[in-house]
Amino acid sequence: MSQEAAEPIFSVFDELVLQNFRSILRERLDDHALLSAVMLTFSFASAAGSINRECLEYQGEALTSIRQRMSSPDRATMESTLGAILLLAGIEARLGMPRQVQLHMGAIQQLLDVCGRKGVYLSDGIKRAIFWSDLNSSVMTGSSRIVDHKTFAELQWRRDPLSPDFFILPPGFQAQAHFLGEDFAEVLKDVFALQCIRDSALFGREDVISMAHIDNHQASIQSKLVSLPNHSSISECCQLAAYLCSTMLRCKLWRTSTIPSHISLQLLCKLQQAADDIIWDDVPDLLVWLLHIGGAFAPTGSIRSGYVSLLHSNRCNRLRKLYTSWPELREILEQFIWSEKAFMSQVTAFWEESSV
Repeated sequence: MSQEAAEPIFSVFDELVLQNFRSILRERLDDHALLSAVMLTFSFASAAGSINRECLEYQGEALTSIRQRMSSPDRATMESTLGAILLLAGIEARLGMPRQVQLHMGAIQQLLDVCGRKGVYLSDGIKRAIFWSDLNSSVMTGSSRIVDHKTFAELQWRRDPLSPDFFILPPGFQAQAHFLGEDFAEVLKDVFALQCIRDSALFGREDVISMAHIDNHQASIQSKLVSLPNHSSISECCQLAAYLCSTMLRCKLWRTSTIPSHISLQLLCKLQQAADDIIWDDVPDLLVWLLHIGGAFAPTGSIRSGYVSLLHSNRCNRLRKLYTSWPELREILEQFIWSEKAFMSQVTAFWEESSV
């Protein structure tokens, strides 16, 4: 575990979760199921996200160990067992296997029920790992969720009444509030507050309590976003962009995970599908923000090229003379969700790339 994998472990992206998960690993070094699942995760990363013979061997060993202990409630509800199942589900989510993900997350649900009936203590770390694995698997594969941001008391979050100025709707969205919907507008206020925290001196390597609060803040935002109905193509695009922003406002492990590229691709597909919708003619500023946020956090290759192509085609009509310089573009972006610290370098690079 001292070596860094090419990709973060799927179910423990967050530093807070990873710290707690390490304690589980240290305490259960003799746990064959967990160690097999860990070795599978690192072998999968070493194989550049594909399954090879070594991966299959570790996967088979992990599955065999998990099946053996599922008949024993005491062993099945050990945190090491839950961790092993989550790691298996993480690989399956990366491979786009919703049925397998659903099967393993269903097993997690059964074990949570047993833990509840028997009063088995589960640590904060494993609960967070369950929440994020469940949410991210759903985002990547469409699997049904087994928990949400209200399930675990440790993940409960409320707005800080001492910072009311943080929880406001950015002016760019205020002008479009009629098509956002009340529930989505409230979530956007929470995203804006996370942006304010990210750009403030408060954000950094802080104590575990502060990290947990930010983790809960993000959990609340993203859990609500995936549950929102889609009223229009514009609101759907905005919801994806808001999800992408809330991810990129967090720590390095989140920013370098597979989630941003996945959301960026989804947003590109929605923008391409709605490219001929005349409603964009009335909201050119919003379209500018969507294209630059999606493009800036897209991986190099076809997804990023797709954003550049879409941006060029819109500059010929909808966006003509809307902006011609970086200061003018930045002024538009600042009307929506915009973080100086978290977004500047990537968006600037995309602006330069797309201006060629």
